[in-house]
Amino acid sequence: MDLAQVLEATVAGDKARIDAAAKYLSEAAQINLAGFVVGLSDELAEVSRSAGIRMAAGLQLKNLLTSKDDNVKLGHQQRWGSLTAAVRQHVKTKVLQTLGTETASPSSAAQCVAYIACIELPHNEWPELIPTLLHNVTAPGSTDGLKESSLEAIGYVCEETEAAALQAKSNDILTAVVQGMRKEEPNMRVRLAATKALLNSLEFTRSNFENDSERHFIMQVLCENTQCTDVRVCTAALQNLNQIMSLYYQYMETYMGTALFAITVQAMQSSDDDVALQGIEFWSTVAEEEIDLAIAAAEASDNGQVPVITSKHYAKGALQFLVPLLMVTLTHQEEYDDEDAWKPNKAASVCLMLLATCCEDDIVNHVLPFVR
Repeated sequence: MDLAQVLEATVAGDKARIDAAAKYLSEAAQINLAGFVVGLSDELAEVSRSAGIRMAAGLQLKNLLTSKDDNVKLGHQQRWGSLTAAVRQHVKTKVLQTLGTETASPSSAAQCVAYIACIELPHNEWPELIPTLLHNVTAPGSTDGLKESSLEAIGYVCEETEAAALQAKSNDILTAVVQGMRKEEPNMRVRLAATKALLNSLEFTRSNFENDSERHFIMQVLCENTQCTDVRVCTAALQNLNQIMSLYYQYMETYMGTALFAITVQAMQSSDDDVALQGIEFWSTVAEEEIDLAIAAAEASDNGQVPVITSKHYAKGALQFLVPLLMVTLTHQEEYDDEDAWKPNKAASVCLMLLATCCEDDIVNHVLPFVR
């Protein structure tokens, strides 16, 4: 049976055809795995195939590389490693060739790139991957589709691969990501993919955040994206700020007074729930960090030591502005709101509790006018 027809049956057939196709695919993987992965990568890369066939090929290939079950996932990774270098190189070449050619979103090829990367990069294999993705994003002749799918791939790679395997590549990754995030980039899908990729890269870019000039540039581009008219980009940028405050609190003093306070307070007042949520979550993160720092400071004092990082008391300084906004947000509840949905009013309640724990009695005078 023709592989393309089988793949098409998995998405466009009746139950009998779907079952038959699933049986065929399962047997193909067992009988000749090398030939099967080569065939799937060829179908994924073949631009003349329908979007459905290419997506099905990508899904089947992905399912041969990973699993939600850790034991099954380990088995898939070991099985991939047992394939010959020629077979693995063929598949890697095809998935990279596919980037920018798919009509469906998100990119199936980008996901396959990531699942291969998380197997190979920790073993110092596939050294050309990150330089190739960087070139795809920064080359003057790259199409918007190629830039977007390459940034998606970078984001997935950062999400799936252990941080230690990516630290040496952090400069190239950040170069590609920041290039895609620039306000001069006219395509919002590219900017969104880049901003999401940055979020997934933050944990292994510590050396970049420790460098003043590199950190300033990242923060500048990120703050500019919080003002993007595309709500998706704005929301993703605010998510980055929340994560950065959690990971790199000690470096945020330069930006709090000049940018972060105004940006997040503005976000809290947004009519868009996703944006407002991120603004509130930012201050919840600040409160959580300062609660932990207070505990660490007390422990250090008890042991006659100086804490490594000290609290800047951002939450206490912002109380007079935050509490009125949060109290008003508490009242914003629609009659038919889903009780399980995470809405700004619920986030505001949690934020107030965290601020009360963090700032203790200092919050009382700001809450009392609303209680009365």
